[in-house]
Amino acid sequence: MPEKTLIPHLIHQTWKNTDVPHKWREWSESWRRHHRDWEYRLWTDADNRAFLEEHYAWFLPVYDGYREPVKRAGAIRYFVLDHFGGLYVDLDFECLRPMTELFAGQELVLGLEPEEHVQLPSSRHGGMRRIVGNAFMASRPGHPFWPHVHRRLVGAHTRPDTLDATGPFFLTRSVDSAPEDAPITFLGAATLYPKLSPAAAELFGQREDDRDLAHAVHHWSGACVREAPGAPAASRGRQVRFWMSQDLQPCVRGVVDLDAQRRRWASGSPAPTVSCLMVTKGRLPLAERAIRCFLAQTYTRAELVVVDDGADGALADHVREHADPRIRVHRLPPEGRTLGALRNIAVDLAAGTYVCQWDDDDLYAPERLEVQLAAVLALDATACFLARERLWWPARRKLAISGVRVWEGSMLCAKDALPRYPERRRGEDSPVAEAVVRGGRTVSLDAPELYTYVFHGANTFDESHFTSLFDAATQVWPSGDAYADQVRAMAKRLPLAPADDLEAPVPEPSR
Repeated sequence: MPEKTLIPHLIHQTWKNTDVPHKWREWSESWRRHHRDWEYRLWTDADNRAFLEEHYAWFLPVYDGYREPVKRAGAIRYFVLDHFGGLYVDLDFECLRPMTELFAGQELVLGLEPEEHVQLPSSRHGGMRRIVGNAFMASRPGHPFWPHVHRRLVGAHTRPDTLDATGPFFLTRSVDSAPEDAPITFLGAATLYPKLSPAAAELFGQREDDRDLAHAVHHWSGACVREAPGAPAASRGRQVRFWMSQDLQPCVRGVVDLDAQRRRWASGSPAPTVSCLMVTKGRLPLAERAIRCFLAQTYTRAELVVVDDGADGALADHVREHADPRIRVHRLPPEGRTLGALRNIAVDLAAGTYVCQWDDDDLYAPERLEVQLAAVLALDATACFLARERLWWPARRKLAISGVRVWEGSMLCAKDALPRYPERRRGEDSPVAEAVVRGGRTVSLDAPELYTYVFHGANTFDESHFTSLFDAATQVWPSGDAYADQVRAMAKRLPLAPADDLEAPVPEPSR
């Protein structure tokens, strides 16, 4: 019986081009210095795609479909190790001593991140019991673990967070479900990850890395660094103007510092579940877009309850493809129920302490849940509304910031304080919002970018209603360069549809 091929003496690293940033050059050189007889390969973005096109062309639709380059960088390493074998290591990893003896007789070597990383909010929300790092991996070519990983990459490609789509959370789940014929050797954090990530160091305090024990040190300065505790960098340091009322009487106004609540979450304060409630029927493209908005939320302690009384199961099939247990579809026969009745069914199905209206035809910024819930908890409120919203009329190429009012669709409310919706086919949320404001402590946030109210021609209310909202707007971007710039900025954060292309012809106004 021929002897198994073991880990070849080959080091892989990747960067977008051959000009490696100066801050990583010394660490990259440390691997060549300690392994002078090993082959070294720096893979560029162009190299990566050409390699896939030659050897794994079936994966290109997924690879090209990643919106963030860091996801492609995460995925390519699993194919390079399968084909060539060797050691893959991130550029921000420093080598302290040779790996030859460490790899002797091994087929696949992976490293465990520090225990403190398991206690981070993102890890707890993801159900992590351990974290297998993907910044350092060594393998023989053709190891049976890699085809398993490749299949799971396809299933996870729509996950919005890099950690879940191609990163350490993804790798950990792949290890947990690996076939029995895939032997893996795990190295402890003291060997490869003696240094805490910045997020963990902020919570638990930085510890000195024992370089006498470690073979390498991950410096956590790469593109896929673990998020700081509580929120992504894009939404940290946020201060938002607010108004508060108690039983319809104004009681306080000012600026709320949302980082205070984020720090409480990061230190272990309870993070309640928010149930986002979506009622839909026969509008698959819109519903898919609303689901993408949910999946992109920075606050992950949430579920999406979908009540669908459409004639087919296309949406349920789409949700199954995501394989995300946080999304639940409840199908009903198309019996002409009112919108109010359908919303009540969604509320009854909600498992969260808080509920949030999640209309299928609007757009939601990734920080919507996080910001609104942080305001509710920080200000001890029953509910949170947005004082203004963004208004968008794609067919007319008009964008605006609304006037100030209680925007019903933006409601995030304690479930036990929510009254029943009336049996109406439209306008059913207005009396509910009024009752919540009238009978509790509510906060209104002036953060219009969190919610985009979209007019697409098949809304519950007609064109005249939307025209009146634009007439009362506090800021308007009509057709032109200013509008185009605003839409391009939106497209960087929101899942806009191809039909919203700025080059599409503008239809004539109806008469």
